[in-house]
Amino acid sequence: MKRSILIIDDVREQAVGLQKGLGKILSYEYDLRSAYEEEDILENIQNRYFSLAIVDLRMDKFSFDGIELIKKIIETNPFAKILIISAFKGEYLLQLKDLFLTGKIIDVLDKEDYETWLPKISNIIETYHFKNINSTDEINNALLEYYSNAKNETDTYTKGEKFEHFVSLLFQSIGYNSISKRVIDKSLNEVDLIVRNEIKDPFLNKFGKYILIECKNKPKDKVDKNTFIIFSNKLKHTNGLAELGIIATTGYLTRNTYLEAIRESSDVRKIIFLSNLEFERLIMSFNKLETFKNIIDEQVKDN
Repeated sequence: MKRSILIIDDVREQAVGLQKGLGKILSYEYDLRSAYEEEDILENIQNRYFSLAIVDLRMDKFSFDGIELIKKIIETNPFAKILIISAFKGEYLLQLKDLFLTGKIIDVLDKEDYETWLPKISNIIETYHFKNINSTDEINNALLEYYSNAKNETDTYTKGEKFEHFVSLLFQSIGYNSISKRVIDKSLNEVDLIVRNEIKDPFLNKFGKYILIECKNKPKDKVDKNTFIIFSNKLKHTNGLAELGIIATTGYLTRNTYLEAIRESSDVRKIIFLSNLEFERLIMSFNKLETFKNIIDEQVKDN
């Protein structure tokens, strides 16, 4: 699990100040980000990986408060825990009681002067990550639950949403921080997920700035040649920004799909497949980044 902290506050000076203050105390291993505008906060919660969120409760400037944001974090990010900071926690005692029952809250702190406050927060952050940084069981179990829920969902629209969310969480667990959902490009093609290829790895960095992912949650159906061709064209329309595409499916792939992949194997752009066997390997892996690279390597060689 990567050490990534998201600081949420409706006051810019407080969010940025805490980010800078912790940046001076914590080691370089920590990725510290702050969000203090309504749209940016929601975007970060939905699309960015973080192992810990520091959340202020009272947000007078917004249409939501910290309690609502914490519930959204718990709902969408099974990897993250929450540290609450507030000068008004007495106003939220009943809601806090319910949140503590989720097991996601690691502490609640009053706001204090920075000299007293920062060492306390940094100690909580480091203690939490020291205990959990190598704990893969919790992550793997969460991924397995999300995967099974996506496959078993009966409503068509919800089924697609749940699968995209699972795939997003899976790539966050691999180490990718920024993942955008349902993006329409300049040619009006809709891409299910766009992953910013920001991991510093010589092997992965050969594949451009972004990775495109097409999600197909149809366990009884097969991904056919036409699906491959349409997705391949989406990849070509990125003008070289994305040179790796992934078709993720809970179903199966037709023989013609594999043959089409072989036919296009000379192209600089590569498309790989993640289906049930690959998902099992990734979910249960202790080193998901290496497993992902191995899957790419195997399929590129096969093609």
